[in-house]
Amino acid sequence: MSLKKICPMLLLTFFCCQVESGRTNCRNPSSVRKLARGLSRYKLKDLPESFYLMDKLRNKATVPPQYKGSVYVNLDNENTTCPATLENKLHVCPGYKVMEYDRFRIPSMMLQVHCKCNGCLGSPDKACVRLFYYTRVLRVTGCNEKGVYVYDYFWEKVSNGCVCIKNDRQTMPRG
Repeated sequence: MSLKKICPMLLLTFFCCQVESGRTNCRNPSSVRKLARGLSRYKLKDLPESFYLMDKLRNKATVPPQYKGSVYVNLDNENTTCPATLENKLHVCPGYKVMEYDRFRIPSMMLQVHCKCNGCLGSPDKACVRLFYYTRVLRVTGCNEKGVYVYDYFWEKVSNGCVCIKNDRQTMPRG
């Protein structure tokens, strides 16, 4: 394994350890079965995940601020600066990959894409914005009287690329 691949992983491990060191007096359930049993009262509709792009279907509950704590690490030591010209005629809105770690979420690590540029290359009248989808995660919402974290399902935004839109940032292209 090359040093370029090892360094980001060591950095991510370091950040995870730093975040973990800020523990509270609460702990995770002792088994996944207990976690699932505690969540059985939350019956989710059996709809495909893509249906949850509609705001009305996602829960509007908010995560308590003490249970939010993401750490972002640039994975591949990718260049994060916007190129001056189109490099391959395909990426008018290039992005770079970032690993997001949140100890209060299952899964704790998720890959996100951030945009390198504010404006689209070759189209100064358009802006680069992240393209999102939603995925279901488990999030800590509290700590019970036994000192065990309480989890709940949430739909969380995940950015999977960058796209060009009109500069007013209100109109997404239809495709």
